[in-house]
Amino acid sequence: MRLRLLSAVCFLMGTLTPLMAKPVKQGPPQPHTAEGGSDEKPEETGLAYDRYLRQVVEVLESDPGFREKLEKANVSDIKSGNIAVHLEMVNHTVRTALDELKRLEIARLQELVRMEMQGFLKYFPMPGHLDLKNPHSFEVEDLKTLIQKTTSDLEELDKKRREEFKTYEMEKEFEKQEHLKQLSEEERKREEARLEELKKKHADHPKLNHPGSKDQFEEVWEKVDHLEDQEFNPKTFFFKHDINGDMEWSIEEVDAVLQLELDKVYDNNKSPEEDDPIERQEEMNRMREHVFKEIDKNKDYRISFQEFIDYTGTAGDKAEFKEDEGWNTVDETPVYTDEDYRRYLEAYHAQPGVIQ
Repeated sequence: MRLRLLSAVCFLMGTLTPLMAKPVKQGPPQPHTAEGGSDEKPEETGLAYDRYLRQVVEVLESDPGFREKLEKANVSDIKSGNIAVHLEMVNHTVRTALDELKRLEIARLQELVRMEMQGFLKYFPMPGHLDLKNPHSFEVEDLKTLIQKTTSDLEELDKKRREEFKTYEMEKEFEKQEHLKQLSEEERKREEARLEELKKKHADHPKLNHPGSKDQFEEVWEKVDHLEDQEFNPKTFFFKHDINGDMEWSIEEVDAVLQLELDKVYDNNKSPEEDDPIERQEEMNRMREHVFKEIDKNKDYRISFQEFIDYTGTAGDKAEFKEDEGWNTVDETPVYTDEDYRRYLEAYHAQPGVIQ
């Protein structure tokens, strides 16, 4: 189960790991991703201090008093680091454990600096996620610094994810055009016809329901929950998909509810040319972000039972919930402009003396 403090700051990224695109010929390389809710290294933040962050959160949430304050805190207090003032209330065992974690983290950073000075490591910038002025104990300032730094870094990683996806799409278009240029006219026509057929096959899928709409949830109710012989009940549906029974839907639990919708468009058994796994991941990001925007009214990146019922209505009869305007997939939503593409070609594929 994702811890609440980590969830609040990490959701800023959308997905919790950087995006991976296939290797490209000349464009910038892309890092790796795992789909939200998968079993492949779940919940990694991609931060250089990920292990330290995770350990601090686990220790803090082992204290009942701090956990209670955390449950009642709004997301702005968490993201700003104001929640750190409650560190003074935690028990001695927790404070001792935090002190030790900080000492170990400082020792790790010192070792990296030493390796850099001896030439075994390239330039290592200090991450700035803890108070180095006090190397002996974990204080309020340490927790506040850690939360603020994590929030800032994850926002940057989320921006990077979106830019990397745009770059991936532009490189994909460039490679296609370059491939076509190398063919004879007859070969080019055959290849263009083949690509157009793949595009049509990809577009030939069942109607997509609007993520978080009644139609979308009812389809999960019937095809996943196998309750087609019963009338849709929001309360039953919520608790059926509250896997850990904590009265909230986490990011992973929302991803699971969206999986059926995603599978309508993207089939992992098909070739990447037809159903691109990178575009599949971005589609999940977009769907998830939309559902949280619609339902998570207090913006704590958890969907509580009350928020869910407020959105659906007790009997699933809220007008907003019943609306289904469909959904445009990522390949139907341009992610870059002609100007973006021109600049990309100039940056990564410009040839001396040739105007793109």
